[in-house]
Amino acid sequence: MTIEIHVLGTSSARPAQGRSVSGSIVETQNGMFVVDCGEGFQNRLVNHRSAMKTHGGRRLKMSKVAAILLTHGHLDHTWGVLPWLQTMALDGRKDPLWVIGPTTSEVVDTLLGGEREPEVSPSDLVIQYDMWIDLGANSETLGYDLTWVLGDGTRWVNMNDGSEIELPQPMADTTISAHATQHTVPSVAWKVSTADRQGKFNRNATQDLPLEIISSLAAGNDCEYDGKLLKAADYRSSIRPGISVIISGDTAEQAIDTECDLLIHEATFLEAHSDIANEHLHSSASGAARTALECKAKHLALTHYSARLENHTASLAEARELHPSVVALSDGDRLQLLDANSLNHFIKSSEGWLQQD
Repeated sequence: MTIEIHVLGTSSARPAQGRSVSGSIVETQNGMFVVDCGEGFQNRLVNHRSAMKTHGGRRLKMSKVAAILLTHGHLDHTWGVLPWLQTMALDGRKDPLWVIGPTTSEVVDTLLGGEREPEVSPSDLVIQYDMWIDLGANSETLGYDLTWVLGDGTRWVNMNDGSEIELPQPMADTTISAHATQHTVPSVAWKVSTADRQGKFNRNATQDLPLEIISSLAAGNDCEYDGKLLKAADYRSSIRPGISVIISGDTAEQAIDTECDLLIHEATFLEAHSDIANEHLHSSASGAARTALECKAKHLALTHYSARLENHTASLAEARELHPSVVALSDGDRLQLLDANSLNHFIKSSEGWLQQD
């Protein structure tokens, strides 16, 4: 199963140098997740979908988006949510949608009935959720089933009714998980993992068998034939492992507590400005590479560049000194993770996409 990432924004804090703020689509064969949804997300999405239809040979159907996954509450990652929810209502969406993001344990305690009123940062998602719901971002007004979820990584709260729930898993054969990161507000990295798949059926090994025996073996059933027990597992290759991608959001350099095949990590600064990165709890390109090594990522993709960086040439060079497989993303790029070892990087051009060697 392939995971494809559509990159709709690579700028830090504000649009700059021809780059827009954060927003990505993670696409699998069973559906899509949107990870972060900063200001102007809809405009970028319209342009990207048009290019996919014209040059990519297929349409990105928004009905296939199962959830919006927010890494944290800063507006360059969230301010496009509300208008896009409204647009989907105007487009006649009927499929359910989840919006899931992080908050503090103190906020979770309060939402679950605790008496103590927590101190809440103005950028905590609980404030934005309450505001958006008051402005009509609810199932009754929009006409489709919309569920708001907040959590501290361990406990998750359905904001629609105040109940504690497990982290939703809205897509078949695909798992999402949240992993704490270090920023100035509650923040997580989102991991999307596909399930293992059974090995390919070896039809060449069954050429001398009756059709009904072949069909039964292909369905996974052991069979008796000509006095012998034929085991279905002997006619398949080894299990094909699933693949995984992590999108970090904003974070200081740290060891993420899980492994992945592809890490998409912020690289706001260069190592020469690591003091500023540390002060604001952001990462350098070298820091992203060190994080990738810590979580055993086979591939690293850099994003979220400071406005002071005119391009990502220096960022790419810096990270490649530490990690063997690094790409630097631009707005409109696409990544295809084919398996744990194979990553294709397609760079947006005026005539579609060009595969980067």
